[in-house]
Amino acid sequence: MNYNIDNLIEEFNVKTNINDVKQKIIEIFRKNVKGKVIEYDNNINKNHDGKEGHWLEKQMCIKQNNYNLPDLFGYEMKKDSDKITFGDWSATEYAYSKYKETIDNFNNWQNIKIERDEFIKYFGNENTNKNNRFSWSGSCFPKYGKINDCGQKMIFSKNNDLCILYYFSKDKREKKNNFPDYIKKDKLLIAFWSNEKLKKSVEDKFNVNGYFICKKDKNTNKYEKICFGPRINFIFFVEKIKNKEIILDSGMYDGNTRNYSNFRSSNKLWSNNVIEEF
Repeated sequence: MNYNIDNLIEEFNVKTNINDVKQKIIEIFRKNVKGKVIEYDNNINKNHDGKEGHWLEKQMCIKQNNYNLPDLFGYEMKKDSDKITFGDWSATEYAYSKYKETIDNFNNWQNIKIERDEFIKYFGNENTNKNNRFSWSGSCFPKYGKINDCGQKMIFSKNNDLCILYYFSKDKREKKNNFPDYIKKDKLLIAFWSNEKLKKSVEDKFNVNGYFICKKDKNTNKYEKICFGPRINFIFFVEKIKNKEIILDSGMYDGNTRNYSNFRSSNKLWSNNVIEEF
């Protein structure tokens, strides 16, 4: 029989020993997940990419929410997969933001207003496979430390703000010649994640007790192990972005208001940091 989430929350409020809460998570996993056949509710779209994750959350007594907090007892849960997401964390400011004081000051812009669809057309590319829809994703979105063919570069500032800069002279696209003059410059700040915001996003979620991964047996396709990793702080996060073990995968596109700013890494990073398996 599955646990009642409200009782678990009440129990967590009186628990202070990390070993106690870890044992409770292990107990839930063994009762509700380990060796179980994955069965989906009738109201879940069987073709939805996240359907298995929803099943696992339900079995582990995790309520779906949009809070940037650990999933269960101070631990963040992750499902075993090739790529694992830290979080979908939008920038503090974009060049199209209503309030963009830092960007305006950095770029020496005065009374310059850019709409979101203009931003995506300037710095993104057309996708011929999707009715020429513009998106700021894929090849036009920069990897850390290197200027790409669209003149964009991702880098940390001295105080660990994550910045995306645009260099007009390095942009190899012909369309750049039609840009307004205020964009025809080098070292324009077009998006940034303040160190305060990014630190809070990372540490609120991963620096309480740590994380755990539910892992499958590849032969049976059933979950068989639960693996615990340590707390993750902002310094670790910054270092892994710099050495490209964590990437920022943008999926922003015209016609959708979501920014889709997913910080991800390969399964290897998570698995290499596992400290206990049960």
